[in-house]
Amino acid sequence: MIHHVVLFRFRDTASPIQVEDARRALLALRGAVPEIRGLTFGPNLGSTAAEWPWVLIVAVEDFLAVERYLAHPVHTDTVAKYVTPILAARLAVDAEAP
Repeated sequence: MIHHVVLFRFRDTASPIQVEDARRALLALRGAVPEIRGLTFGPNLGSTAAEWPWVLIVAVEDFLAVERYLAHPVHTDTVAKYVTPILAARLAVDAEAP
Protein backbone atom coordinates (compact mmCIF):
# COMPACT_ATOMS: atom_id res chain seq x y z
CA MET A 1 0.00 0.00 0.00
CA ILE A 2 1.21 3.50 -0.86
CA HIS A 3 0.03 6.65 0.89
CA HIS A 4 0.09 9.69 -1.38
CA VAL A 5 0.18 12.61 1.07
CA VAL A 6 -0.36 16.18 -0.10
CA LEU A 7 -0.07 19.23 2.14
CA PHE A 8 -1.84 22.39 0.96
CA ARG A 9 -1.77 26.06 1.70
CA PHE A 10 -4.55 28.03 0.05
CA ARG A 11 -4.38 31.68 -0.92
CA ASP A 12 -5.46 34.25 1.64
CA THR A 13 -8.09 35.32 -0.88
CA ALA A 14 -9.68 31.83 -0.96
CA SER A 15 -13.18 32.04 0.44
CA PRO A 16 -14.56 29.46 2.87
CA ILE A 17 -16.95 28.39 0.10
CA GLN A 18 -14.06 27.75 -2.30
CA VAL A 19 -12.23 25.70 0.32
CA GLU A 20 -15.39 23.71 1.07
CA ASP A 21 -15.96 23.13 -2.66
CA ALA A 22 -12.38 21.86 -2.98
CA ARG A 23 -12.87 19.59 0.05
CA ARG A 24 -16.06 18.08 -1.37
CA ALA A 25 -14.54 17.61 -4.81
CA LEU A 26 -11.42 15.92 -3.43
CA LEU A 27 -13.48 13.61 -1.22
CA ALA A 28 -15.61 12.68 -4.26
CA LEU A 29 -12.50 11.29 -5.97
CA ARG A 30 -12.89 8.19 -3.80
CA GLY A 31 -15.85 6.93 -5.80
CA ALA A 32 -14.63 8.19 -9.16
CA VAL A 33 -11.03 6.95 -9.43
CA PRO A 34 -10.78 3.15 -9.25
CA GLU A 35 -7.21 3.10 -7.89
CA ILE A 36 -8.23 4.77 -4.63
CA ARG A 37 -8.44 2.38 -1.66
CA GLY A 38 -8.84 5.12 0.92
CA LEU A 39 -8.97 8.90 0.94
CA THR A 40 -9.19 11.61 3.56
CA PHE A 41 -8.96 15.38 3.35
CA GLY A 42 -9.15 17.85 6.17
CA PRO A 43 -7.34 20.29 8.40
CA ASN A 44 -3.81 19.55 9.53
CA LEU A 45 -3.99 18.84 13.26
CA GLY A 46 -0.23 18.77 13.76
CA SER A 47 2.43 21.29 14.65
CA THR A 48 2.90 22.25 10.98
CA ALA A 49 -0.70 23.46 10.62
CA ALA A 50 0.32 27.11 10.38
CA GLU A 51 2.48 26.38 7.34
CA TRP A 52 0.39 23.55 5.82
CA PRO A 53 -3.22 23.93 7.02
CA TRP A 54 -4.78 21.20 4.82
CA VAL A 55 -3.89 17.55 4.25
CA LEU A 56 -4.96 15.04 1.60
CA ILE A 57 -4.08 11.38 2.10
CA VAL A 58 -4.83 8.91 -0.69
CA ALA A 59 -4.16 5.19 -0.25
CA VAL A 60 -3.48 3.11 -3.38
CA GLU A 61 -2.05 -0.35 -3.99
CA ASP A 62 1.37 0.51 -5.49
CA PHE A 63 3.42 3.19 -7.25
CA LEU A 64 1.86 2.39 -10.63
CA ALA A 65 -1.53 3.06 -9.06
CA VAL A 66 -0.23 6.46 -7.87
CA GLU A 67 0.67 7.31 -11.47
CA ARG A 68 -2.73 6.16 -12.75
CA TYR A 69 -4.49 8.15 -10.01
CA LEU A 70 -2.53 11.31 -10.83
CA ALA A 71 -3.26 10.95 -14.56
CA HIS A 72 -6.94 10.02 -14.16
CA PRO A 73 -9.14 12.62 -15.89
CA VAL A 74 -11.41 13.04 -12.87
CA HIS A 75 -8.38 13.79 -10.69
CA THR A 76 -6.84 16.25 -13.15
CA ASP A 77 -10.19 17.99 -13.74
CA THR A 78 -10.88 18.24 -10.00
CA VAL A 79 -7.48 19.75 -9.30
CA ALA A 80 -7.78 22.19 -12.22
CA LYS A 81 -11.29 23.32 -11.29
CA TYR A 82 -11.26 23.37 -7.48
CA VAL A 83 -7.68 23.34 -6.17
CA THR A 84 -5.45 25.26 -8.58
CA PRO A 85 -7.52 28.49 -8.51
CA ILE A 86 -7.06 28.82 -4.73
CA LEU A 87 -3.67 27.14 -4.30
CA ALA A 88 -0.78 29.06 -2.76
CA ALA A 89 1.55 26.05 -2.24
CA ARG A 90 1.58 22.27 -2.08
CA LEU A 91 3.95 19.56 -0.96
CA ALA A 92 3.43 15.93 -1.99
CA VAL A 93 5.13 12.75 -0.84
CA ASP A 94 4.55 9.04 -1.42
CA ALA A 95 5.30 6.55 1.33
CA GLU A 96 4.94 2.81 1.63
CA ALA A 97 2.53 1.78 4.37
CA PRO A 98 1.93 -1.66 5.81
